[in-house]
Amino acid sequence: MEIVAPQLPPETDRIADPDRLFTSEEIEEAAFRAADFSSLRREHLSIRNSRFSGCVFAGGRVAQAQFSDILFRNCDFSNADFQGCSLHRVRFVDCRLSGTNLSETTGHHLLFDRCKGDYVNFSFSRFRAVCFSGSRLHGSVFSDCRFEHTEFTACDLSQAEFFGTRLRGISFSDSEIRGLRVREIASFELNGLKINALQAVDLARLLGVEIEE
Repeated sequence: MEIVAPQLPPETDRIADPDRLFTSEEIEEAAFRAADFSSLRREHLSIRNSRFSGCVFAGGRVAQAQFSDILFRNCDFSNADFQGCSLHRVRFVDCRLSGTNLSETTGHHLLFDRCKGDYVNFSFSRFRAVCFSGSRLHGSVFSDCRFEHTEFTACDLSQAEFFGTRLRGISFSDSEIRGLRVREIASFELNGLKINALQAVDLARLLGVEIEE
């Protein structure tokens, strides 16, 4: 599956003033580096064609915002609130997302690459052309999500929750899924899920199915 890369201007040594995120309603073609946005409390922002490198959003709130053609690299979103955001052609690379609220998110051509996202909340989100690659998503919540053309590659999904989410066509075969949480073995969530033989045995035992040796 091809994830379309963000359309970004050429990299430059010019660094944007972090205050723009606190005062402007629309931001375009900006490059933020090592900025502290942990005290940010904004809604309905529009940010386009921009880069964030080494920035801190931990504990901040940027709800109902629109992000288009964005690269986040080495950023910290721990316990930040990004509920209801729209993410189009956005990449999170080597970012920390522990405890981040990304519920009710709409994501198109979205990449999470080598991210640490323990207990991140994606519930009630809609994903189309989205890839989670090499990321730690232990205890993450994907309840009542809608997946279209979504991939998980070499991720840690141990104890992740998928209540009410259809997994047809999704492959977890090269990911860790110990303690995966779904309703029951016959539930619609698991219909069409792709897993390897060892995972099938572990999942059956987890859901109370007796395996005869």
